Amino acid sequence: MPFVDLLSNDDYVSLWFYTNTPYCNVGSFNPERPTIVMLHPLHLDSSWMYPQFDDPRLNNRYNLIAFDTRLTGKSRSKLTGKCDLWVHAADLAHAFYHLQLPPAHIFACDVYGQVALRFASLFPDLCLSLTLCNVGLAVETKTTVETMEELGNLWAYAEDLETFEYGARELLMNNVGTNAHADLQDELVAFWEMTYPPFRRANLISYIQTITNRAAMTSTELASITAPTLLIQADSNSRYPISYAEQLVKELSGVRDGAVLFPVKASLGIISIMSSSIVNQVFAKFLGRQPEVKSTPKPQRLTLSEFMSSALAKMAQFKHDSSYHHRDPTSPTSFSCVSTELGKIQEERILSYAKGERTAFSPLGPDGRPVRKFSERKDHWLEYGTDGYSYADKKVMPEDSGSSSKRRGKTSNGKTDQWVDIPPDDSKGSSPGGDMSVSEVGPSVYQLVGRNRTQQMKGKLATQVGVSITRVLR
Repeated sequence: MPFVDLLSNDDYVSLWFYTNTPYCNVGSFNPERPTIVMLHPLHLDSSWMYPQFDDPRLNNRYNLIAFDTRLTGKSRSKLTGKCDLWVHAADLAHAFYHLQLPPAHIFACDVYGQVALRFASLFPDLCLSLTLCNVGLAVETKTTVETMEELGNLWAYAEDLETFEYGARELLMNNVGTNAHADLQDELVAFWEMTYPPFRRANLISYIQTITNRAAMTSTELASITAPTLLIQADSNSRYPISYAEQLVKELSGVRDGAVLFPVKASLGIISIMSSSIVNQVFAKFLGRQPEVKSTPKPQRLTLSEFMSSALAKMAQFKHDSSYHHRDPTSPTSFSCVSTELGKIQEERILSYAKGERTAFSPLGPDGRPVRKFSERKDHWLEYGTDGYSYADKKVMPEDSGSSSKRRGKTSNGKTDQWVDIPPDDSKGSSPGGDMSVSEVGPSVYQLVGRNRTQQMKGKLATQVGVSITRVLR
């Protein structure tokens, strides 16, 4: 299986990867081609890099390899409160060493662009160029943090499929919008159900903490990056405004000739999927302007400890902390910048979420696959449409065939659960509330009104809500 195992005294990681070679290994790489290392979009894994792997402009000219991070996809790791984006960068460096990867072009999406920047600052000899899609803020906003925390809690402790799908729908809104094709929505929700189910909620909270509690890189760290850099940014995305990319271009002062910014006419978050054609075209042209570096394998001359010690020395210089010199260079968690207090809090949250997760609700069937497609769920009045309104199903009750409408009310025997006839109202053009017009009642009520709007509204509205409107008519 295409895993690379990273073992140390206090940590273990098994990183999943796949390549564009027939046997999905690194040994089959064409030594005459340059190599591209890819990091997947936020909330997804390396399998969602298929738009790049299937593009002949990249697949036929380069060796491609995509990694899952330690907390995403098929990768497995020891959950720890020390995990941050510097640890992810160290994981990538360990993978380079163990797989004997040559210096490569780095293609990273969303928040994992921050991982690529950290990798380029610590290991400049391994980074031929940087291409970042949809650059976000160096740190998450308070609103985003609160939203992810609330959504993660809803997701982790869901007790039924409807609750889980409601959380999935909110995540869809932030990634692809409500107008995305139903098949894409089904694939995304099915992926989340299999990757982040409630019975893996400890992994989910560790993933959320790593994203929301990240610290910004300093100006010194960003200025140390010298690799040619391309930023591809959606021009009208509220989550990833183009101003973020413009600010990063200014901060990358060490890049020769400056970083390049290319705006894409898109408003969706995952432009590496939704706008993959133009993204791949720009990326391929950018690589075509770089010096061609072959992927000829070279024997390792340094031990792992020697290889990672130089990076720890840079960390000590960046953070002005001499303790990095005394940390274990064979452990990726040695690169963590999480404070002792924050690390303890995150560790406690992981343990708290781990309680009872083995008996938690599962959105999967006995075969390990989703019970149903997201598009097959029944409509619910809490779900809102593209116009921001929620509509009740207008087919709750069949159309009345007679001239009289019906309502629930007391009959001569005193029962209230029977339908009784009420005579039609002779008044025309008046609304049930007297001064209130039909158009002011609301769009969901207006859809229930038939040809005789006043008469239909009296009967059907009373039928659907289940209350009498006698007092309103009086």
